Amino acid sequence: MSLDVQSSQQMMVLYVKAGADGKRYGACPFCQRAFMVVLTKSLQHPFHFRSVTVNLAKPPEIFHQRGLRRVPSLEDGDQVIDNIDDIVSYLENKFPDNRLLYDNPKADSAIKNVFSRFCFYIKQISKDSTHLENELQVLNNFLGQRGSIFLCGNNLTHLDCEFLPKLQHIRVASAALKNFFIPISLTHIWAYLFAAYNSDVFVQTCPSDQEIVLHWLDRPQLGQMAYDEHKKLIQEPPKHSFDVPAVAALVNLE
Repeated sequence: MSLDVQSSQQMMVLYVKAGADGKRYGACPFCQRAFMVVLTKSLQHPFHFRSVTVNLAKPPEIFHQRGLRRVPSLEDGDQVIDNIDDIVSYLENKFPDNRLLYDNPKADSAIKNVFSRFCFYIKQISKDSTHLENELQVLNNFLGQRGSIFLCGNNLTHLDCEFLPKLQHIRVASAALKNFFIPISLTHIWAYLFAAYNSDVFVQTCPSDQEIVLHWLDRPQLGQMAYDEHKKLIQEPPKHSFDVPAVAALVNLE
């Protein structure tokens, strides 16, 4: 997979996780976060970037030559960065426009434990979904009080770029692997997802449902999927869960 935003001024390469077939865009919430930030910056500033999918079991030679070991990684001329927080800081320093910046401790607190509770649940450390549901309720309450499209207002911020990929993993993997669905009653979370699904930045960088499922099936705690089932997931046309329940308390998108 390659996504190009063209300009004669600058060029960047963003290395992201390859999918199960070694070529398609894979599922990694950290890679999507970096992808969302790069794409957002490219829409505000004229620069060229290319996304390159990397199979870490068989990385391209240039990947090793640049001293890279993990994804996401960013290459910008002589600059080579392979830490997600450093990538975000580098892009913010190079293209300062305050568009993604936020200062909202309550929003930080509202999302703080959601993904960790999901990880405990999906890896079978937690025996049931109670802790995850409790954290989703905290998030839903916060979003209801905010009354805005995203976590900190009506525009994407760095916090959304960090959390929305994780929330999509929660939605897709929990349903596929644990038969757990985000309750319809959490209408403000569904409204938040609705806003994400109407954001080109999120949609263009979101991995397929199949890749998200395969990402979590790689975890040793989940055991090994039968070869035929694994092959079927790879061969299926990519599907994206971008629907929301009709009863969701949707907000007006501006």
